[in-house]
Amino acid sequence: MSSQSDKAVAGAAKRSKRFLSEATTYSDQVSFIIKHRAKADHHDDYEAWLRKAIEAVSRFKGHLGSHIVRPPAGGHQYEIAARFASREDAENWIHSDTRQTLIEELKQHLEEPEKLDIASGVDYWFTSVTEGNRPPRRWKQWLATVSVIWPLSMALPWLLGHVIEVVPFLGTFGLRQLIQSMCMVGLLMYVFMPPYARRIAKWLSK
Repeated sequence: MSSQSDKAVAGAAKRSKRFLSEATTYSDQVSFIIKHRAKADHHDDYEAWLRKAIEAVSRFKGHLGSHIVRPPAGGHQYEIAARFASREDAENWIHSDTRQTLIEELKQHLEEPEKLDIASGVDYWFTSVTEGNRPPRRWKQWLATVSVIWPLSMALPWLLGHVIEVVPFLGTFGLRQLIQSMCMVGLLMYVFMPPYARRIAKWLSK
């Protein structure tokens, strides 16, 4: 049994390395999408392990946040997305002694080895909400992204204009465009796209 567990851990490490080497980037950010199927009578133990793991990864350089999707009542499938600022930061976490120790502790609480995927750039918004964790068709990603950017591109200049009336310096050419771009990207990545992608998940999966 111990030999099989060791092979499972080694296999997970190899899959992690392969996924990283194959990842293509639209931006520097890289996200892990990890699936765990907890044993029926180990949910409390798994939740305790999960809290420990989230705290551990949060201390690593480049970690931008984690998102957990817990199973519905009676379910056992957990999904965790951990986002990093760069591929190098992601590799440091994947190959760290801390993560290997956590995997060792986790084995006894899972029905099967963890499943791991890597998503880069805009793929992160869509991959975790689609069936099989496969990115949807490019034209659907494009259309979904445009449908969010379009209203933002109208609202942000109007709102920023009111701010500039109070603080004229912010209207300096170059600075105004920088602030607008930062607000646009920030709202897109962290506020609007994640919940929007979940709402249109069925359409994205077709």
